[in-house]
Amino acid sequence: MAHQTHRRLFIAAAVFFLITSSYLCATRLYNASFIRGAKDDKTKPSSPSPPKPVHVHLTDADLSMTYGSFRRPSMDGLTLMASLPSELVPTFENKRRLVIVGDIHGMDAVLEKLLKKVDFDASRDHLIATGDMINKGPDSPGVVSRLMRLNASAVRGNHEDRILLSLAEAEAQTGVSKDLSSADAEAHRGESEFLATGRKLSKEQVQWLAKLPVILSVEPLRMFIAHAGLVPGVRPELQDPWAVMNMRTLIYPREDMRKNELKKKSETKTNSTSDEAPQSPPPTDLPSESEKEEEEEGETLESIAQKDAYTDREVAIPVEGRDGEKWANAWNRFQKRLKKSHRYTVVYGHDAKRGFRQERYTFGLDSNCVRGGALTALVVEGKEGGKGGFTHTVMQVNCK
Repeated sequence: MAHQTHRRLFIAAAVFFLITSSYLCATRLYNASFIRGAKDDKTKPSSPSPPKPVHVHLTDADLSMTYGSFRRPSMDGLTLMASLPSELVPTFENKRRLVIVGDIHGMDAVLEKLLKKVDFDASRDHLIATGDMINKGPDSPGVVSRLMRLNASAVRGNHEDRILLSLAEAEAQTGVSKDLSSADAEAHRGESEFLATGRKLSKEQVQWLAKLPVILSVEPLRMFIAHAGLVPGVRPELQDPWAVMNMRTLIYPREDMRKNELKKKSETKTNSTSDEAPQSPPPTDLPSESEKEEEEEGETLESIAQKDAYTDREVAIPVEGRDGEKWANAWNRFQKRLKKSHRYTVVYGHDAKRGFRQERYTFGLDSNCVRGGALTALVVEGKEGGKGGFTHTVMQVNCK
């Protein structure tokens, strides 16, 4: 009996020990995992919170804007570009000369006087006219006849263009339209002056004028001849023919839009804080012109055209008026950004009000001959060891 009691006590003690051991093991494991988890939470970096969205406010001035990026369609047989034949280009060795004459406007007697003054010799010299050879003056047929006789080159000016278009339109009219094409109707359309000049020209003279290019390239002198001007930064084959024949200044739509936006912001801020003194618009982060020239000097036209970011002044629109920046100023500034081997000089006419202008990369030859000014010639010769360089002299005769 006593032996059974002892046995029962032993079994109960063993069960108690087993239960206690299991409990202690379970609590130790739980505590160990809890402490390790707490340590990991302190040392482990917290997961990054999602980034806050950045709202960029784009204005109209930030939108994509280009000019002269695509080839223009042909315009009724108009020739945009031509190159002067290489045998006519002056070099130091061949001793040839180019005699480039500004707007003649029918002043044939004065042209003859100018050619005598420069000692023009057709065997060594080549004559080039910068457009507006005809109209306004007394003898447009005489001017064209002289140019054709001397095998001269020329570019189409706005007056040649208007006369050719007026003649083509008058020729195309038939039936009732032709009957209504009286002198009064022509005057009303502003064509009477141009048609009067055009009808004095022979068929051969009209055909000669119609074949003239808008831009004449003179390689390797790195020179362009154009009547009114060229837009800097736009390749010659992408220039707008109308602009080349008519432009005087450039406007910058992105810059104007930016100024208007800053003005509106300033006015809004002034109205909302009427007790405070008005504040001027904040400065833009655009570099100054001198900084741009220094920073980007030595580029090519292609590298500039391929840039994704344009400054407010790199989108220029040519206009006929005088309210914008003079295109020649912009052209000269732009050339300084290019490598010397990529810089071009433009010889032009058209702007009689400004008169003769000589700058580093532009020559303006319209000295208002038809209004009693002067007729101007730029005489170009090859430069010794110039590798495309040239020397020049300027000669003029009075037109009074």
